[in-house]
Amino acid sequence: MIHLPRLCFRPALCHLRKLLLLATVCPLAAADPKPAEVLQSMKRVADWQLANPSTHAVHDWTQAPFYLGLANFHQVSGEARYLEALDGFGKQVGYGPGPRVTHADDHAVLQAWLEMYGQDKDPAKLAPSVAHFDKIQAALAGAPPASISGGSFTWCWCDSLFMSPAVWAHLSQLTGEPKYLAWADREWWTTTDVLYNPAYHLFYRDNKFFAKRTPSGKAVFWARGNGWVTGGLIHVLDYLPADHPSRGKYLGLYHDMMFALTKLQNADGLWRTSLLDPEGPQGESSGSAFFVYAMAWGVNRGLLPAETFRPVIIKGYQALVRNIQPTGMLGFVQKIGDSPDKQETGAESTEVYGSGAFLLAGSEIIRLLDPAKRRTDLATFKGVTLPEHFMPNTPRVFARFVPERSDDFAWENDLAAFRTYGPALRPERENSGIDCWLKRVPYPIIDKWYLEDRLKLPYGKIAKSYHEDHGEGYDHYEVGDSRGCGGISVWADGELHNSDTFITQRILENTPQRVAFELDYASELHGKILRETKHITLIMGQRLFQCDSSFTLDGQPAKLDVAIGLGPQVQGTVPVFSPKTGIMSLWETLDNLGLGTGIAIDPARVVKMQTHTDAAGLTQALCLARTDQNGGIRWFSGYGWAGQGEITTAEKWNAYLQKFAAQFIKKPYAEPVFKAHTLPVPPP
Repeated sequence: MIHLPRLCFRPALCHLRKLLLLATVCPLAAADPKPAEVLQSMKRVADWQLANPSTHAVHDWTQAPFYLGLANFHQVSGEARYLEALDGFGKQVGYGPGPRVTHADDHAVLQAWLEMYGQDKDPAKLAPSVAHFDKIQAALAGAPPASISGGSFTWCWCDSLFMSPAVWAHLSQLTGEPKYLAWADREWWTTTDVLYNPAYHLFYRDNKFFAKRTPSGKAVFWARGNGWVTGGLIHVLDYLPADHPSRGKYLGLYHDMMFALTKLQNADGLWRTSLLDPEGPQGESSGSAFFVYAMAWGVNRGLLPAETFRPVIIKGYQALVRNIQPTGMLGFVQKIGDSPDKQETGAESTEVYGSGAFLLAGSEIIRLLDPAKRRTDLATFKGVTLPEHFMPNTPRVFARFVPERSDDFAWENDLAAFRTYGPALRPERENSGIDCWLKRVPYPIIDKWYLEDRLKLPYGKIAKSYHEDHGEGYDHYEVGDSRGCGGISVWADGELHNSDTFITQRILENTPQRVAFELDYASELHGKILRETKHITLIMGQRLFQCDSSFTLDGQPAKLDVAIGLGPQVQGTVPVFSPKTGIMSLWETLDNLGLGTGIAIDPARVVKMQTHTDAAGLTQALCLARTDQNGGIRWFSGYGWAGQGEITTAEKWNAYLQKFAAQFIKKPYAEPVFKAHTLPVPPP
């Protein structure tokens, strides 16, 4: 009986569908190989590699894909000699790892020994993995967290996500012991925190590549490194319990990487060593084979739409077959290295991991063409729909004091992030201005960016600066001694009297939906002590935060003239003033992307709006207003950035502000809760 694939995808055959179904036969599309042809190609590659064994050590990371490829080839072909060959390799090293305890490369071959244990239950194939994990835990005891995910950053290069995580996920499944998976899961997301670029849905190989560019100016994402990530990702998913709390994240990451990679396949069916440089003259076999493998895996499990991915898979597989040399050697495999430009590929360039990746891809192609060959001993995804996007953390409102970065105070929601400056920066030019952190992503970034900016990573001791956009956004907004985005100052004698940095802070509410906090300021005005308590509220789904400030002079409520400002980032930016609606805004272009900043205030409080240039030549847009008899005033301030994809023009930004003002000017986020405070007077 010929088994029917799930769908027949070629439109030209659709009119034959009913007849074909009656015959329980769905013919292969014209470009599809026959299963026997795939098996023959796999046999050529496997036999050549076995006859020409790699000179690398048996436990070396380079061997791991080949060992797994042999196991899978045995499963789809039924030929015992390939499993016997694999077992022979395992016996040479006692089914153990390489000598380095925590190094992911030396864990990689354990995957093959566990694969065999899953079939024959020979304890000799399991015990070395169990013993090695205990060594890892002892070696890492006391290691401090290196990311918001809490891991130690043991895996600091992206291809390590193939080498180690699946070992411990599989060991957890085999033994029922959750500690193996818990450690692997934490370390996986720690690596992803730092090396994944959500704008391109790809991984940097390591931290050396954060700022590197190709000769054509593109970011550098290495095909083979990302290929190994996809292999590790699907292997973890094979062993992850359906109810595991991280399963949705793994599936979302898989979704985003697969759909991104389909767009990067070249006309010849292969992917280039530098993924964003399709003009490269030659495709590379090992990275391409891993991509074909991962995509076929997803179609076979019903996770990826076959109508989209099957043509990509078959085209990629056929291109790989063309790279097999007459001897059976798989050519055009990039040699060992850590970047696209380290080694050129050619017909005579090969490595054992290339052969392994081809066998893995071929095995999934067989399962695609013949569903009877699909494995039933792995995780099932029946009824599972891939998340549309990968989000490392659930979007929420968040705020905190950041003493490790000069006493910043930062706050964010799903659309925007802000910070202002604290006591440690009082000697500097920063004061009470408001900074914008330009977010592309809805999930929290404050803790992540601060940690990564200070973390010196192993390769070159390079940190991930939040002043550079690595896919989530960045801090490109310059505050200095300006009001920034909605800072306030007393306006007296035709000049701004800026408060210095805040001197105390306290969080009043910090829930996923709303945050409220207070910042206290103290300075001098005309020989009197001027104090301000700034109460800030931010909720989900809004680009502007609410600010309620209360001023006193020598301890008494003060009715004062104040100025709420916007600091232009580009010289010559023309503000838009609308005193009648209480809206003031700027629209400028930074790094070729539009940025709108603005304030909204009750028009009844507005005295006038104007530009102002101080004695140092700093020009700002100001909304002049007056506090009430209790020294209080309320306004809203925030931004919209084109890099996020929604607010892309000045017209859209001003329309947003108008709609916002109509909704919130008379119905604010929350009534302020002010308390009496005894504050120290800062030194002059």
